[in-house]
Amino acid sequence: MVCVIGSGLRCAGAGLVALLLGVLPAAAAPSCNTHPQYPLVDLSQPVMTITTKSGKTGVEAFKAIGIKTIARYYDWVGPDTTCKSLFPKETDALLAAGLSIVTIFQHENSDPETFLDKSRGARDAREALKLAGANGQPAGSAIYFAVDGVDQTIKDSVFEWRVNKGQVVQPERKKRLLAADPSFRKHIKFYERFRIYHRLAFGKPPEAITHGDMLPFVDHYFSELNRVLKADGRYRIGGYGSGLVCEHLLNRKLVEFCWLAMSTGWPRSKEFLASGKWTLVQQHTTFCKNWQFNGKETARFDFNRVQRKDFGQWSKKGKVTPAAGLPEKCKPSW
Repeated sequence: MVCVIGSGLRCAGAGLVALLLGVLPAAAAPSCNTHPQYPLVDLSQPVMTITTKSGKTGVEAFKAIGIKTIARYYDWVGPDTTCKSLFPKETDALLAAGLSIVTIFQHENSDPETFLDKSRGARDAREALKLAGANGQPAGSAIYFAVDGVDQTIKDSVFEWRVNKGQVVQPERKKRLLAADPSFRKHIKFYERFRIYHRLAFGKPPEAITHGDMLPFVDHYFSELNRVLKADGRYRIGGYGSGLVCEHLLNRKLVEFCWLAMSTGWPRSKEFLASGKWTLVQQHTTFCKNWQFNGKETARFDFNRVQRKDFGQWSKKGKVTPAAGLPEKCKPSW
């Protein structure tokens, strides 16, 4: 059983996790088959690295289960650039196969400190523009930007503060958390950072801090994205996150589209889903036991519901502007 909890961590024992962190287990993921209601998938590995035991390529496998659109990531380019980011060769292959593409920029966006840095929005926007140009993403399409549950992360950190009375995570609790799932290392790391920056960032006692206190920082981040992207003039802007974040961004007219994250326990996600104001809704991660990445790892991806005919996707290339520093080959993401 796979479930998504708190700040985006995965878990194996839903009951134990709920006891340890106070969160609800997630619904089951769709099977690795055709689902007409889910015409879009997102994944953080190139489709071209997928092969199936029946001999299909990744493109053939996705088309066989009715997928029309592939969502892929933009990430910061550097010496350690991984295959999480969309590269021109993959773009060419997907479009040649008749698939459309939608892009989302994501880099450490589950870390609240990403949004505490006031210069981050403009830097991310410029990097996204560079990658969009390299991939020939046409004008008029959209780039989504991720807010990976930082509102929930703050809520989790306040919970951890109360449990530990403001001290570091006690050894016995740390042992139980990591025994439930090693991914809790991320939760513990975020809490330990929260202990250092909370007063400077929020200006009030930890017990008074709520998940809503992240919204001004998210607001500033998207305001900076808008400033840079609107000056460029080519791309529309989408957001990805909890229901709380989506509501805020749409109400403030900082995004045209909002993509609701899979974690239904995040703030106001159930309410936003019911509102029908979403553009895309991510489902829980599907693992395909007969599909592999690079012939080694079990392939995994997320199915998505689509509400609008136009959600910023693109099926033809526009002008290509080669990106400085973009290597011809990427490194495996895992």
